[in-house]
Amino acid sequence: MRARIIPRDMSSEGPDRSPTSGDAALTGVLVVDASAGVAGGYAGRLLADLGAEVVKVEPPGGDRLRALGPFPDDSFDIEAGGLHLALNAGKRSLVLDLESSEGPERLRALAEQADILLENAGPGVMEGRGLGPERLLEANPQLVYASHSPFGLTGPYARRVTSEIVDWAMGGYLYFGGDPGRSPIMVHGHQAELHAGMQLVAGALAAMWHARRTGAGQHLEVSTLESVQNAHVWLTTMWTHEGLIQTREPSLLTSCADGHVVWLGMRNLDVLVLIERPDLIDDPRWTPENWRASVPELRALIAEWAADRSRAEICEKGQTLRLAVTPVNTMEELARSAQLRERGWWRETPHPQLGALQLPGPPWLMSGTPAGPRGAAPRLDADAGYAPPPRERTETGRGDPDALPLEGIRVVEVTGNWSGPLAGRHLGDLGAEVVKIELARRPATRVSHPPGNEGWETFYNRSGYFNLLNRNKRDLCLDLGTERGRELFLRLVDDADVVLENNSARVFPQLGLDYETLARRNPRIVMCSISGYGATGPERDFLAYGANIEASCGLAAQTGYGDGAPRGTNSYYADPITGAHATVGILAALHARERTGRGQQLDLALQESGAAFMVESIMDYRLNGRVARPRGNRSTRIAPQGVYRSFGSDCWLAIGVESDEQWRALCAVIERPDLAGRYPTHEERRAAHDEIDEAIEAWSETLNHNRATALLQEAGVPAGPVLANWEIVSDPHLYERGYFVDIVHPETGHQRWEGFPWRLSPTPPRNKHNSHIKKKNKPTKKTNI
Repeated sequence: MRARIIPRDMSSEGPDRSPTSGDAALTGVLVVDASAGVAGGYAGRLLADLGAEVVKVEPPGGDRLRALGPFPDDSFDIEAGGLHLALNAGKRSLVLDLESSEGPERLRALAEQADILLENAGPGVMEGRGLGPERLLEANPQLVYASHSPFGLTGPYARRVTSEIVDWAMGGYLYFGGDPGRSPIMVHGHQAELHAGMQLVAGALAAMWHARRTGAGQHLEVSTLESVQNAHVWLTTMWTHEGLIQTREPSLLTSCADGHVVWLGMRNLDVLVLIERPDLIDDPRWTPENWRASVPELRALIAEWAADRSRAEICEKGQTLRLAVTPVNTMEELARSAQLRERGWWRETPHPQLGALQLPGPPWLMSGTPAGPRGAAPRLDADAGYAPPPRERTETGRGDPDALPLEGIRVVEVTGNWSGPLAGRHLGDLGAEVVKIELARRPATRVSHPPGNEGWETFYNRSGYFNLLNRNKRDLCLDLGTERGRELFLRLVDDADVVLENNSARVFPQLGLDYETLARRNPRIVMCSISGYGATGPERDFLAYGANIEASCGLAAQTGYGDGAPRGTNSYYADPITGAHATVGILAALHARERTGRGQQLDLALQESGAAFMVESIMDYRLNGRVARPRGNRSTRIAPQGVYRSFGSDCWLAIGVESDEQWRALCAVIERPDLAGRYPTHEERRAAHDEIDEAIEAWSETLNHNRATALLQEAGVPAGPVLANWEIVSDPHLYERGYFVDIVHPETGHQRWEGFPWRLSPTPPRNKHNSHIKKKNKPTKKTNI
């Protein structure tokens, strides 16, 4: 079978981003991927893109990723599923039956030569096969043994079954997705597992850095639940600091003549110039004290003006005024994006069965070590005879085996908002010394979510948003717009390993602080630059925040209630994705520097990181020409899937039935065995979804969602509560696993914060300081170095 491949636009070719034009960052690294599913698949794809040799160990019949689709013409084929084609690109395939006697022996032999092992068999399974971390680390003391599971290997939920919607519900995103007064809606595309995949790679590369310095490998554990919850910034902070529940809010999208646009930053009164109402600029409705109450009126004015104008006209005029206005792009428009094309993001990969495929590219442009897939996804057992050659271990230093993985690394961070500070926090949590540079008269994000009080004279030290993102850092106020500020900054760079910045692409070059300038002073420096659309391309200077990128990367166009109207998440969703991708890229660049002696620049775009998480819909478009549209919570693959009212106010239960056996168990629990007999197949259940939803909700609304979850999980049905922020903070599973960290801040007192997405056996991340605070000068004064 040959897919109906959508051709690429040949009008303008982008730069060569293929990994064949030079050594990749992780050249020489061997990864044995014995995991099955999206999280491990994405982790392996990122590692392969960075140059590692990734050997996919699959069971007879192939791993779960091959069965998820989407398939050309919806015809099942284990070699042609879209997620397999995208996430397994550049890997080898080796079939081993780990239930047999021979399979574990061969896997042990591979692990003895590997740098990283990925697995997701679940609590106790690998140990039962003689493949647990203790045994494999005894044979290979430098091995990073990376385990992924939905809820963690320990704790009350460790043995629960899950599905895509349950992951999203318990990760905290589902509760506030959607419109006020309506049911919560999910973002499709295995989002939670993709988050876990990123964190697997970040943790593994940090642990490998530690192993190469000390000779000591370790066991890394990453759960989907904790990975998703770590991708929030004000979810639990709103509750712990302000007593507020983050719930569903009106959409940020505005209808126009040919679709929808989204814009942020409406406090910039140039929006009134844009809508041709400059006469309203001095209207008292827009003063700071009246602003919040007047937002609906302003939105109505904007909607009236936009109704008969095109997206292109609105966005062009808005961006000219430096307003963050972006179009809601479909997958078709994403595939035709001049920005993505000119940056070389799409990767043409020849496949022996399907021909030339356009795959999503890597989330980094790396100046010294090109990244991207080195080939198509492998056919099942294509590398049946594979055995790695014996390897000499990398010379290890005399590092302290009890030190945090990145101890001794210095990072200079010039960031604001979310993506850059999150990357810096990840590095600081893993042991790096992170020096945050701020402009004293513009203390970015230091006013958001204070603990119950506005207007304190030291407000700039009380922001829950800022303090969560900037723990484990030092702080220094410098004005980089002055000669003295730049001189002091460059002195910091002289002794640094990493410079991290997330400003508009033009800012650092205009300051005379571009990568070439920094590298002349410190050739070993790794500079990571994050911007909305990247440092090159026709949209380079467009202004954008994470919520804009939800529109431009395709997320909003496929999210909504199924009535045709797209919907974003209202959560700046591209920021935590890009922050984690930046962490991975920086760690890979540091590994490359150890081999080459040279640093390099990383160019990350929120647009490309956001688009990477739309991989399922992208591949459906590439294989079938099908454009994803809003469909509520329903799946194209399983049924029933949805959220159902449970007892209480705005309380909901998530269910996603993955198999016929689970369907029969569900019908037994809700005491409707007649439904199991009438609708035995997935296709029949999809056709009768409305009737089935009514039957489930008639049962679920009589029980609180925790009780309903317990009954369904006992029967083996994937189900979970749709958790609000107050429930997450008090969740017994997270408490027992010690996920949250307690910090005593000098000005805000004791607070409970999101913890770490990685568990590293001998070198667990920790809070090195209670939380740094800014020196007690007023924010209009500069602090000397």
